[in-house]
Amino acid sequence: MKKPENTIGSSGRLESVFCSFGFCRLVLTLGGGLWLTSCVSVPERDLRARHDEAHRIMYAAPDTPDAKPRFNGNSTLDDYLHHAFSHNPGLRASFDRWAAAMERIPQARSLDDPTLSFEYFIEQMDTRYQASLTQMFPAFGKLDLREKSAAAETEAAMHAFEAERLVLFDHVVKAFHEYHYLSRATQVTDENHQLLSDLEQVVTIRYKAGLAPFSDLIKTQVEKDRLANELGTLRDERASRSAGLAALLGLPVYDVLSWPKASPSGPAIVDVESLDDMLEDLNPELKAATAMIAAETYREKLARKRVLPDFMLGASWMVMPGMEGKGDETDVGLMAGITIPVWWGRYRAEIREAEAMVQAATSERENMRNMLKAELSMAVFKFHDAERRINLFTTSLVPKATQALEVAKQEFSTGKAEFMTLIDAQRTLLEFRLMLERATADREIAIGETGRSVGKYDVGVKLDVPVPVKNKDASNKERGEKDD
Repeated sequence: MKKPENTIGSSGRLESVFCSFGFCRLVLTLGGGLWLTSCVSVPERDLRARHDEAHRIMYAAPDTPDAKPRFNGNSTLDDYLHHAFSHNPGLRASFDRWAAAMERIPQARSLDDPTLSFEYFIEQMDTRYQASLTQMFPAFGKLDLREKSAAAETEAAMHAFEAERLVLFDHVVKAFHEYHYLSRATQVTDENHQLLSDLEQVVTIRYKAGLAPFSDLIKTQVEKDRLANELGTLRDERASRSAGLAALLGLPVYDVLSWPKASPSGPAIVDVESLDDMLEDLNPELKAATAMIAAETYREKLARKRVLPDFMLGASWMVMPGMEGKGDETDVGLMAGITIPVWWGRYRAEIREAEAMVQAATSERENMRNMLKAELSMAVFKFHDAERRINLFTTSLVPKATQALEVAKQEFSTGKAEFMTLIDAQRTLLEFRLMLERATADREIAIGETGRSVGKYDVGVKLDVPVPVKNKDASNKERGEKDD
């Protein structure tokens, strides 16, 4: 069927211009819709601000040869923690996972790519060629749910980074105090070894003068060699303890670190009810689990919207041969369409899957809470046990063992006590001093474990360490209950 003849001249040109303008206007409309989907939302802007703050505090300062750490005998726990927080590769990996999760937000809210097609007609009777541009638009609310789910996952990644930082804090505290305990055990054992060396000289003189039997000299030498063996073991252990601490700091493990400087921390919070409340409010692992519940809840709502049809809008530009050999004519066509949801079995399966994932995330959070409370209970027990031992050895056993050693020395010098009484008194004092050092280290380690479980760095140790991410979360429960 032939098209009616168009008037030649300005009217034909105006029609062509009008049609082209209509096509361009539709293209601009589609482009505007694409631009709107690329706008940064408020949750994403807040998450990016927190990420930038964390990066500025922990990673903004570049490493230079002059900025290498100089750990020495005056280096404190704070010095080690500051360096570990900015140089530990495992923590940096968690930070980068947070950054990667954040980039999924703009992907989730974006439309699918538009389709541009070109059709060229072999037999150009009615149309020479045609170009089409189409864009699919999800049903109302789908993009918003996808974005909210991605934002909740990003929030979970942020809290996972905070949890990884707390775990690193706990590991550094433990490695630091184990290394410090090794230094104190080495020092105490070396002091006792020197005392036995002096005692050996005294016994040798007495033996040569006929005032002491040969068995006393042998016993002294045996005890001295036993301590020398223990001292050698402690000194050999230094390299491995140093390597463990250096690995947490991101330093070469074969460079032996100097002995650290440790001082007992002040009073710690040990009230179980207060700690439980702090755990519920501050623990980042629970916060991450809560955020994952929100993410799965959004996915469930999205699954329920799968039954809603998606929309397609498009436009085409056609070039047609003119009538009776006249110039080509153009026309613009508009298109619209919808998807037809017919696979109800698949949609119902998606809903059941989403419901199961919400339940699984909720159960995981409950299990995590129970495990954290059990770990907290054990950490509190270790703290009380360490404090009890510190008090026992400080106020009773070490002073009495010291007094017993002095009495044994005096009685041995006057011949009122046997030599083994002196050796036993010296050995007892050494054991009590080492046990006091062990209890002191255990107390600090227990405080670190308590802080990790609760989600607070200053449960017992006051640290001048800025926390890069503020706990200013919106209520995930309210977000999960809000329907679109």
